[in-house]
Amino acid sequence: MEMTRVATLLAILGLLLIIGGLGLPLFLPESESWTSIVLGIGGLLLAGYFFIHFRSIATLARHRSTRLGLHSLLSVMLAGMIVALGNYLAARHAPEWDFSETQNFTLSRQTYEVLRTLPREVRIKVFTHEGSPGYGPYQDLLTVYDHESPSVAVEFVDPEHRPGVAKEYQITQIDTAVFESGEQKIYVQRPNETELTNALLRVSRDQKNQLAFLTGHGEASTSDTESSGLSRVKDALTKQGYELASIEVADLVTDIQPSVLIIPSPTQPISPDDQKTIENFVKNGGRLVLMGDPNKQIPLATLLGKWGIEMGKGILADAQDRLGRGSPTALLVRTFTTHDITEDFTSPILFPVSRSVSLDSAKGQEWDYVALAQTSPNSWEEMDRTTNSQPTFEEGQETKGPFTVAALLTSKTQGSDAQPLSAVVIIGNSAFATNGYFTYPGNTDFFLKTIAWLAKEDALVTLTPKNPAFHPFVPNPSQEQALVFFQVLFLPLLTLFLGLSVWKRRRSL
Repeated sequence: MEMTRVATLLAILGLLLIIGGLGLPLFLPESESWTSIVLGIGGLLLAGYFFIHFRSIATLARHRSTRLGLHSLLSVMLAGMIVALGNYLAARHAPEWDFSETQNFTLSRQTYEVLRTLPREVRIKVFTHEGSPGYGPYQDLLTVYDHESPSVAVEFVDPEHRPGVAKEYQITQIDTAVFESGEQKIYVQRPNETELTNALLRVSRDQKNQLAFLTGHGEASTSDTESSGLSRVKDALTKQGYELASIEVADLVTDIQPSVLIIPSPTQPISPDDQKTIENFVKNGGRLVLMGDPNKQIPLATLLGKWGIEMGKGILADAQDRLGRGSPTALLVRTFTTHDITEDFTSPILFPVSRSVSLDSAKGQEWDYVALAQTSPNSWEEMDRTTNSQPTFEEGQETKGPFTVAALLTSKTQGSDAQPLSAVVIIGNSAFATNGYFTYPGNTDFFLKTIAWLAKEDALVTLTPKNPAFHPFVPNPSQEQALVFFQVLFLPLLTLFLGLSVWKRRRSL
């Protein structure tokens, strides 16, 4: 009798220890050794129970009902093992099918080729969390990248749970992926296949493209941290893997030949000799970004006139496509061409206080002209250049839109890579790239995409863009007002009216 009680106690303690050992990793993930010890002790206690009752178990096993029950138990265990093994094999070796509407989870042939020919290891840290919009796209794409190439290692980091790692990598925006290889680091903030594959290519090579900002004529500085400076542009370009330099025009005649020359709205005149040097730089295959604000002299006026480019004398205004209920001169540009720079834009670009850009085709016959960004047909060119913050269109005195705010010139002569030999982007505004406005999503995308295209970075691999199944709707101020009226006034009043009607009708029954 005493032995029976001991055996029962051993069985209870053994079961409790086994259950506790199985649940221990849920509370203490790093307690593998303790889990093994607890499970081992529990197994020994159960073995002791069976040893004490060995004779009883042997006698019971001779009964037909016991054999049938044991057979059923073994059948259930065997079926469970088959299901578990099937799930394991399916997770490791089963084929995958992409049933999404636009095949967003199927990589292109070029990406598979890049993944299989990576020259060295690439580590990818994705700073995101499950509730973030970019978490799903990053996980869907980078999981395939990690699976297809042994040289790719992907790690997801929640910046809220691991702030030290986020600080180490200088993460200022959620849904940022950092590609590391050797000394190189590339930051990606758009989880699509083109951006990720190009980042793989760029980070796995040693040579960097050099960008040069022109100085000496009152241009904005990349070291200026004030709202009118370009320090945020510098940080963003550095994180994209570019080498940055500040140069004067005279440096262009030496051995300094940057991939892209950026001229951010000079306030002082550029001499004819310096303009000739810049012209020779472009003619020899150089790439140029020129930004010019209204209320200032037109930069490179002589050279632009030679190329057939004309910049407007007034300030562009639009009562419809503007920033909130602010001044009509704070343009939210939503109309883009199908050029590679702007082909997948979903966010408008904020251009505060801009001038128009146009082409005189008679003078610009050696160039192909593309209007990258345009204002709406309701815009106009405000010629009253006073400090009026709420200008209005004056019929007969001012011109209606649409107007081009950013344009691209590409030479008709092609280089050895079948790309235009020279290219110039002219933007009728420089404030959009300053610290005060650069963090606006459309501004960041437009500037970085422009630089990448001019530096031929986005041509590392050419992927056919996939049309997204979801197209976000960004309302203008008039549409915002209509939505507020419909949601805040019309729907509640309609519900109240219907409720009163039903209540009155029921009372009359």
